[in-house]
Amino acid sequence: MKPKVSMRESLSDPDLFGPIMPGESWYPARVLLIAAAGEALNDDEREVFRKLTSRSCEPRQMCRELIVIFGRRGGKTTMLAVFNCWIAALCDHRDVLAPGEKGIALVISRDQRAATVTLDRIDGILNSSIILSQLIANRTADAIELTNGIICEVRPCNKISGRQLCDRDLQTWDIKPGFGFCFFPQFNLAPRCGV
Repeated sequence: MKPKVSMRESLSDPDLFGPIMPGESWYPARVLLIAAAGEALNDDEREVFRKLTSRSCEPRQMCRELIVIFGRRGGKTTMLAVFNCWIAALCDHRDVLAPGEKGIALVISRDQRAATVTLDRIDGILNSSIILSQLIANRTADAIELTNGIICEVRPCNKISGRQLCDRDLQTWDIKPGFGFCFFPQFNLAPRCGV
């Protein structure tokens, strides 16, 4: 997977995600997304990152797992939707997908209601951009298919979903499920390993 547009550029571009997370209140969230995408932070951003994570520096490679603890109305859905849109629409996956194979940018939600809210947010982000809206080939109740061969899906958790990982980690910290925000950005688009 190779970004066509960096997360930093997409968050500041008014034709992409610029209007989605504007202003100072979204600054820490933007810093986390830039770091999660594996991009270098400037000194000011690194200080915010250090305060939020207690880590001295950003990972400098796309994170395989990000767990962020938020309260209600903290921006979890918006951050997750922006990251999903970036991975699905602004990254090239030809190096990990066979010709004709569809990639799935999957979000596992708490329940069906949260799945609907999250997919609607992804749809809203894509449709708010003149550039990204042109990539939408089809929208169904639980997926958005893009013309680049990537499908944005949001599914409610069940006993075999990846959400169990999130809930397990949240229980370790004695935090109620639904207050966390987890994503595994390379989970469904990672190269297959031979056995």
